[in-house]
Amino acid sequence: MKKYFPTLLISILLFPSSFLLYSQDENYDAVYFQLKKEYTLNPDGSMDYRYMKKQKLQTYRAFFSLYGESFIVYHPDFQTLKVNEAYTVMADGKKNPSPANAFNEVLPGFAANAPAYNKLREMVITHSGTERNAILNLDYSLHTQKGFYPCLMGNELLCETEPVKELTFVIRIPSGATLNYSVLNSKETPFITREGDLQVYTWKIKDIPAISTEELQKGGNDLYPRVIFSSAADRNTLYRDFQKQEAFSYGLNTEMKQAVDALAAQYKDKADLVLKLQDKVVNELRLYPVPLKYTGFTSRTSQETWNSNGGTVLEKAVLLTSLLKEAGLSETCPVITVHNSLFDGKIGSLVDLEDVLVKVNIPETGTVYLSVNTINSTDLLYSSQDKVFVELKKPDAGIGKVSPCINTVKFEGSFAISDKKQLTGSITCSGSQGANPFLLLLKDKHKAKSLFGGGLSSSDLKEPVTVNAGKEGSSMSFSVMKEKPLRSDSDYYFLQLPVYNNGIESLGIHLLPKERSTPLEVSSRIEEEDEFMFVLPEKTKPFLTEEMKEIKNHAGIFIFEIKTKGEKTTVKKSLKLNKRIIEPSEYAEFKALMDHWNAERYREVVFKVTK
Repeated sequence: MKKYFPTLLISILLFPSSFLLYSQDENYDAVYFQLKKEYTLNPDGSMDYRYMKKQKLQTYRAFFSLYGESFIVYHPDFQTLKVNEAYTVMADGKKNPSPANAFNEVLPGFAANAPAYNKLREMVITHSGTERNAILNLDYSLHTQKGFYPCLMGNELLCETEPVKELTFVIRIPSGATLNYSVLNSKETPFITREGDLQVYTWKIKDIPAISTEELQKGGNDLYPRVIFSSAADRNTLYRDFQKQEAFSYGLNTEMKQAVDALAAQYKDKADLVLKLQDKVVNELRLYPVPLKYTGFTSRTSQETWNSNGGTVLEKAVLLTSLLKEAGLSETCPVITVHNSLFDGKIGSLVDLEDVLVKVNIPETGTVYLSVNTINSTDLLYSSQDKVFVELKKPDAGIGKVSPCINTVKFEGSFAISDKKQLTGSITCSGSQGANPFLLLLKDKHKAKSLFGGGLSSSDLKEPVTVNAGKEGSSMSFSVMKEKPLRSDSDYYFLQLPVYNNGIESLGIHLLPKERSTPLEVSSRIEEEDEFMFVLPEKTKPFLTEEMKEIKNHAGIFIFEIKTKGEKTTVKKSLKLNKRIIEPSEYAEFKALMDHWNAERYREVVFKVTK
């Protein structure tokens, strides 16, 4: 041992402690030894952003799929990119600088079919000398001219998808200016110092765990530490200035007015007209998936969007608002959605914008929220839990938090199975709030067939007997006729139960892992009750004539019941979820409910033919 002690001592002295790995870090594709992000608001109003990292690659996946290249998007008309350093320290300690041909400017993929934003550029840095245990070193600066952004603002996670051994986060603002900030999910506080005429806020954090890869986590990465900050006075002031753009005058040209007039002449009902205008904006104009931070948080006018046959989500929302106002629906405006946990009225920010909807008040129908990306079947108010809605109205934006809701479903069916094993009967389904597809039904009642699955397909559902579509609740009734509803195995027949896709199925939860370490979020609380009655042919009876399964816990209630009386068999299945956020301590109870709801034995009924 004495022979190797000097070498070991020298290695420890030369190798920084922050570079030492814990055993759990070796399970990740990579680890950040050092990560530094700096935001600077200069006295002249320009801004600088600097990014530096030292990152060890631990797996082949790390450099083949994840970190072999770095991507930096910027607007060359307003921003200047400078790569200060880019090199790799290979596993044997050799320094491998990135050659000149490792730096290539391309058009960002999201701007490929957006001519208005073809000036955007993406610097692709291909890291050379990558291998297992190599260390990537990257340092670049991005200078932004005064006026491109309305203020210095940010929403930065203080963690990454890989462990971080040492994170430094810095914000600089001119002396006399005010920085409004908030630190979420962390007790870390900044050191406040001065550098000349700048006031400097610095966070230094060590040994930061990686973001969990578990699915269905709380939206907006709510669990993790972050800093939100802004040099704007407050939200209201920022939104007021934001709406001074010409786009928010909602002007139309002659062609646009004529298009509205033509549709208004064809669709006298205002609800029909609203949905046709939405269809026009969604399906006839391309969506430019350009993040607003790369446009300087600006919007082209409705006329420009119309003439270019496409726009960003904000531009399409402004266009739809303009068309609806021209159609006489004056109580219409774009609506910005912000995750509730990120909203602070004292911190004026636009980087936390999640989506842009359109609010419209339809006579005899009421207020609804529409998408400009897709034709939404339900009012988006009910699928926006834990969101703040910012209505872009003048002179001041209207700000309100979305109230919690409970989606309810009542699904009933009455069927007869003939001696030839044909299924006939009827189904009736009603839904409220997020389970209410009234916009889909208003647009086309025949689309109701697409809402059902399981043991029934659209071809099995005949023309609707009744479809009642309303904002508060809708109901649908169909006659049913299916030629081959049963799957046979010897003397046993299996009948798959019908499913309503806007109910529990809409959660998209079909298979859950055994354990969980982070809270799970479902899109909404749901209560669904299904009841199906079957009249069976002679010599046919259910394999289980009586069955009762009930699970009741803190997460909710699951019930499955079979009853037989004479030739009639009734199957009841219901699930009530009490919570949207399931803590790890409650996960086992939630999993028990969902596992039973999804289990094959509770999705079908087994019949037996007696000799």
